[in-house]
Amino acid sequence: MAEVDKAVEATEAPQAVSGTGDNEMAMKLVAEMLAGRIVDIKPQFDFATELGFVYPVAEGTLKVKGREAVAIMESLAAKGILNKSFFDRLLRCRRCQSINLRPSTHCPKCGSGDIIRGRILEHFACKYVGVEDEFAVKGRYVCPRCKMELRTLGDDYQSQGVLYKCRDCSEIFNVPLIKWRCLKCSLLATEDEINEVIVYSYSFDESKRNWLEFELRPKARLVEFLRQRGYEVTENARVKGRSGAEHCIDILATRDDGVVTHNIAIGVEIARDKIGLDRVLDFDVKAYDSGIHDKIMIIIPGLGEEAEKFASYQGINVVEPKDFEIVLTASPQPGREIVKEPFEFKSKSQLIQYLKKQGYIIKEDAEVKGRSGAAHNIDILAIRDEGIITHRIAIGIEVDEKPMGLDRVFDFDDKAYDAGILDKVFIAVPGLTKEARQFAKRQGIRVFEVEQLEPSTQENSES
Repeated sequence: MAEVDKAVEATEAPQAVSGTGDNEMAMKLVAEMLAGRIVDIKPQFDFATELGFVYPVAEGTLKVKGREAVAIMESLAAKGILNKSFFDRLLRCRRCQSINLRPSTHCPKCGSGDIIRGRILEHFACKYVGVEDEFAVKGRYVCPRCKMELRTLGDDYQSQGVLYKCRDCSEIFNVPLIKWRCLKCSLLATEDEINEVIVYSYSFDESKRNWLEFELRPKARLVEFLRQRGYEVTENARVKGRSGAEHCIDILATRDDGVVTHNIAIGVEIARDKIGLDRVLDFDVKAYDSGIHDKIMIIIPGLGEEAEKFASYQGINVVEPKDFEIVLTASPQPGREIVKEPFEFKSKSQLIQYLKKQGYIIKEDAEVKGRSGAAHNIDILAIRDEGIITHRIAIGIEVDEKPMGLDRVFDFDDKAYDAGILDKVFIAVPGLTKEARQFAKRQGIRVFEVEQLEPSTQENSES
């Protein structure tokens, strides 16, 4: 038997679940299966088509036929979305590719198709061997060669059993040679000269239901939600960690406010049962090594108790199905639209106005209670609630006659750490010492060194 027809059996899998072209068509089929309108996709034989079989349900949904429909289903099977099962094995003509073939029996010696099957008799006297019908004459056995009557089994003749005889070369044989006649082009070929086609049926893999239901709609809405809020969004982002390892972040959202750059690592964990601690720990380690402190996990169907406690302790914002619709339908409050403009400030009031245009609520001389129980005063606290995550920026302003040392930066960093604020900006007038600057960099503090700040043009009340 010749090699299996690979053009039908195997095709390249798509790189993403959603997208354009074939992937969009594939998702139409998946959506129908998710909805239960399509249960199984089984082939029907149709000798008039190129392949010799069709998938009416799939082709009707995909609006494509033949090999293109099979390729799409194979791509879904390669991703584990569809299960495929053996349905039948067909033979294909090597000349015209038709599967409309008819088997025929032939003599293994001369290849003739003129063979007969029956009880074989051998006449001892003249050694003639033939089919019983050749000997039968009016109720008697008469040898067709020597015309002698055969009277006694075992003395005059013997029976060799039911065998085949070739009428062209008189060969006697037990098993005939099988050949295949193409009913389209009439080619006659042996089994070694024809191709074999394996035909499959397809069904939906229920273990992928939760993942697909997220991919088909909520994921696209989440990406759009972030983009509307000024983020650049990268799916399956490759990020090199401080350890040198490369990590894959399901969704990485980045927005540069001019004052700080917000990086949000979003991990997507979807399973049939609740997600355990190991998956949350793995995500947290990746985000930490990548230097990303804004962390969100999309969890479907939910977290186990231990994993939930760990996520809360590590400051991971967990979004479960019950929260998702509320989060994605949230819109910025009036007056909170993002205004893109070059970042610059010459005074405290100008900095505050810039932050307001970026959608932040501003609190000056904000009193914040730390985890230690101590109360801290922060010069400017900028808060922006994205719905899915809340950003808080602690801004310290220090003015002196000469560059400030490590103690001033250390005191600001200590207050922000105790208050649980990870986005830190330090405005130093007229600047910092080398040692203080190195410490600020190590602690992730954004430093602005300016010669002087102009007096504020107006007092800014709490917004």
